[in-house]
Amino acid sequence: MWHGFRNITVLPGEYRQQMRQKKIRLAVLVCSLFLLGISVPVYGKRAVGSGFLPGRTLWEPEEGEICVTLPMAYFRRQTIRLWWSEKESKYYLFLPSFWQEGDCLWLWTKAGTPLKLDGDTPAFGRTDALCEGLHSLEIAGECYTLEVMASGEIPALFVEMENGKGKALKEEPYERQYGGTVMLADSEGRVETEGVLDNLRVRGNTSADWVKKPYQMTMRQAADFLHMGSAVKWNLLSNWSDKTLMRNKITYDMAARADMAYAPESAFVDLYLNGSYEGCYQLCEKVEIGKNRVDIRNLEDYTLYEPDQEERNLDALAEITKEDPQKGGVETMENGICLRGYDTRMAADDLTGGYLLEIERPSRIYASASFFITRGGQPVTVKRPKYADRAQVTYIAGLWQTFEDALFSADGVNPGTGLHYSSYIDEESFVKKYLVEEIVRNYDASSTSQYFYKDTDAADSRIYAGPVWDYDMSLGNPIMSPLTNQHYISSVSPYGLFAALPMDEFSIWYRMYEHEDFREKAAATYTETFLPILRELETEEIDDLASYLEDAALADGVRWGRNKGWDRQSREREYEESVEILRTFIGTREDYLTGLWRDGRQSVKVYLDGGDADLYISYVEGLIGDVLEEPLAPEKEGYTFIGWLNGYTKEPYDFSKPYDGSDLYFVAQYRKDADGSLLTAGEEQ
Repeated sequence: MWHGFRNITVLPGEYRQQMRQKKIRLAVLVCSLFLLGISVPVYGKRAVGSGFLPGRTLWEPEEGEICVTLPMAYFRRQTIRLWWSEKESKYYLFLPSFWQEGDCLWLWTKAGTPLKLDGDTPAFGRTDALCEGLHSLEIAGECYTLEVMASGEIPALFVEMENGKGKALKEEPYERQYGGTVMLADSEGRVETEGVLDNLRVRGNTSADWVKKPYQMTMRQAADFLHMGSAVKWNLLSNWSDKTLMRNKITYDMAARADMAYAPESAFVDLYLNGSYEGCYQLCEKVEIGKNRVDIRNLEDYTLYEPDQEERNLDALAEITKEDPQKGGVETMENGICLRGYDTRMAADDLTGGYLLEIERPSRIYASASFFITRGGQPVTVKRPKYADRAQVTYIAGLWQTFEDALFSADGVNPGTGLHYSSYIDEESFVKKYLVEEIVRNYDASSTSQYFYKDTDAADSRIYAGPVWDYDMSLGNPIMSPLTNQHYISSVSPYGLFAALPMDEFSIWYRMYEHEDFREKAAATYTETFLPILRELETEEIDDLASYLEDAALADGVRWGRNKGWDRQSREREYEESVEILRTFIGTREDYLTGLWRDGRQSVKVYLDGGDADLYISYVEGLIGDVLEEPLAPEKEGYTFIGWLNGYTKEPYDFSKPYDGSDLYFVAQYRKDADGSLLTAGEEQ
């Protein structure tokens, strides 16, 4: 049977349907091929690593500078500069965490200077031969050592601005440098956040004088870094004084875990400023009023004032005020409070909030735009509103004075109002804030960086303590020892109370701890809330954080001279020793405070007699039944210190034996350098 062609009739509707399906299949095929064509280089970023050129930047390298351009995800690239160590006469290349060994890099100079890496000339500057460790680098025939160091998993923050602004940033402290860009890349080279920089400036007080500067970064528009919430202002803490880089982070996280309101969130980043590696920084929320910060009403939004040039220059204003307080705008009110406020235009009649306050040192209070000093002598900066109306400062100063009058009374009751001091404050926040200061033995606990806030009376009429801030000089940081102490009290000892001591007659934590009800609440909150946190910290979390930070901390230590090791092994050893000092302090501090507050053991101060020598501390403190900490050795010209004697028996004291609580004080014994004769303190002629 023969089968011929069948005559198939296609209706117009069916034909259109078939053509539509063909077009859809064709479109799907084309899209699939397109996606396939870009998926490999997009998700396999290093597949295109050998074909890039230097990217455009806002800055330009100086003559003779050597730069490296390296690949990122999504076809992007980043340029960084080699760093020349004058001390070691060698180059360093500090690579961000998204670099991986084998990546193709482009090594170049602005003038096209001939370069050789490990004896080979990179073709067009491209090389994949870099690895961590030492290399030889030949520059126009001159040979140098190049050491390559790479970060671990720390995100990289790239801040770019024009060359002149980058230089002025460090040469003119506190002067804002305007304009630039910011880009944050994760450890895979993916850009997480980028935006336009409004300005960058050096921040801080003591820390602003360090070689590794802390910064305040202000964005043109609110940006969210590492899921910490959108905001315009961000701080970059240098932590230069802390070899571990951990102390601020540990304390902020402790406060957050203790449910303290508005504890600053933070994360570590490697900072590159105009391509130059600046070290490992702590990118941190700024303590300020705002939606994702201290979330209270901001009176700044209702206070209109344009300061003149003299009022803007707070350092100059401070000098004027020291010479003549009245000329500096300081008024003494009838109730004895001194304050500085302004004649502003207020767009709201409600003066009750919100305010952000900070306890400040008497020597620095005049450099605050707005402030008050209580009758007891406590200086308090009005951080917000910055240029506060005179009526606003008068209101908040009066409220604080009423609280102070109650707190410093014998029974804790204000004699004028009949109210207990706890009526004026959120006591839970004050208890937790005190405990943080005491646990970490914060050097500044009674003098500065102590924040408080108050919302409107409609929201809450009480003063709150917090947020926590500034703890690099805490947790036994050895940079404080032995000469930097307060009132001859060891700043680095894990024993004894510190925040609760009367550093000044107006010390707030000292006076609060004098009240039995506060002591009881502090002991209970420590046991229930902070003790579990401390035990997790010392058993697991310090090691985890140290492991995460180690590579970045080693590079930071080399860049800023905080790590004296000359090779990887010695640097690791020194970093581990620094971490061990921190771990030991936390463990010993926890033992002491637990014995005092949970177990009810007695703590005793044993005083020292060093004679006419330079004596760094006046006493040591410990729990009865524990061994006492051996005091720092005094220094006496012409004599060598031998040891401490029991002041009653004049026998050498054995610091390896537990203290039984008997009457005791220590006297120093010396040997005269000239003739070897012995001298006991108190027997000097």
